[in-house]
Amino acid sequence: MDVYKNIIKTTFILVAVLIAGTLGYIIIEGWSAFDAFYMTVITLATVGYGETHPLSWAGRVFTIILILSGISILLYAVSSITSFFIEGELNKMFRRKKMMKEISRLQNHYVVCGAGRIGAHIIKELDNTSRDFVIVDNNEAALARFNGRLIVKGDVTDENVLNEAGIERAGGLFAALPSDEDNIFLIITARQVNPRIKIVAKSVNDSSVKKLLTAGAATVVQPGRIGGLRMVSEMVRPAAVSFLDVMLKEGKGNLRVEEIEVRNPEIKNPPLEKIKAAGALIVALATAGDYVFNPPADAVVVPGDRLIIMGTPEQIEEIKKSV
Repeated sequence: MDVYKNIIKTTFILVAVLIAGTLGYIIIEGWSAFDAFYMTVITLATVGYGETHPLSWAGRVFTIILILSGISILLYAVSSITSFFIEGELNKMFRRKKMMKEISRLQNHYVVCGAGRIGAHIIKELDNTSRDFVIVDNNEAALARFNGRLIVKGDVTDENVLNEAGIERAGGLFAALPSDEDNIFLIITARQVNPRIKIVAKSVNDSSVKKLLTAGAATVVQPGRIGGLRMVSEMVRPAAVSFLDVMLKEGKGNLRVEEIEVRNPEIKNPPLEKIKAAGALIVALATAGDYVFNPPADAVVVPGDRLIIMGTPEQIEEIKKSV
C-alpha cells in the first residue's frame, strides 16, 4: 500500500541523513563519532541546543543545509504517518489480515479471476447459490463493488496472488479476464499450482477456444455466441425464453438447475421417490455415460451417478444431504 511504502521510504531517508550528517561533522570539523552524531540529532530535531563545539564557516554552512533537510524530512514523515491513520490504512491492514485468515479456512471453493461484467454475473450467481468463493482482480474500482466479500487484489497471472486466494485448495476457477491471452496465461499458471482444479474460461474470439482448452480449461464459454443464440431464441421461441426467465431470474423466481453427484450407497433403497418428495424436479439422470431424461421414480441410482435437478436453493440443499 502506498502510504505504508511512504513511511518506509521516509524512515530510510531519515536514517541516511543521520549517517550523512554524522560523517559530515567528522570530516569537516574532525569531531568524534558520538559528538558528530549528537550534533546531527539536535540539528535535525531543531531543539535549539547550543553547538557541541564551535563551528567553522564550512561547518555552519553544512549545518544550515542539514537543518533545511531535517525540516523537510520531518514534515514529510508527519504527513505520511498522519495519512496512514486518517486514510484508514491501518484498518485496511487489519481487514486484509482477517480476510486472509478466512480464505485460509476455505476448501473446495471457487476462485473468480476478473471482476468485470462477466465476473460480476459469476459472482452474483455464486452468491445466490451460497457458494464459497474468492474474487481476484487488480482493478480497485471493479473490486469496490464487492465490499464485504473475500477479495485478493493483485495480478491474477501471478502465482503468489493465486496462492493468496487459496487456489491449491480450490475446487474450481473462473478465467474471466478481458483478453484471451491473459486467460491463457492464467490457466497455465493455475494448472501449475493445482493440476486437479476445474477451470471454466471465457473466450472473446472464436479462434481462441482451442487454445484455451489446450492450455488446460475444462470448458470454454463464448459470451458473444451465447448472446447471439439468445437473440435468436427471443425471436423464434419467446414463450420458452420467458418461461426460463420467470423461473431463474432474481426478483421473479429463485429456481436453479443443479447437478448433484450421488454418494450415499443407500440412495437406491428407496429409489428416486425420496428425492422427489423434497419437491424438486429431476430433469435427468446421468448414469454410465448416458442420460435418462425424466427418470421414473423406481429408477435405480448408484453412487457415482449424477442427478440434474431443478428446484429452489433450499430444496437442492436438502437433496444434497440425502444423497
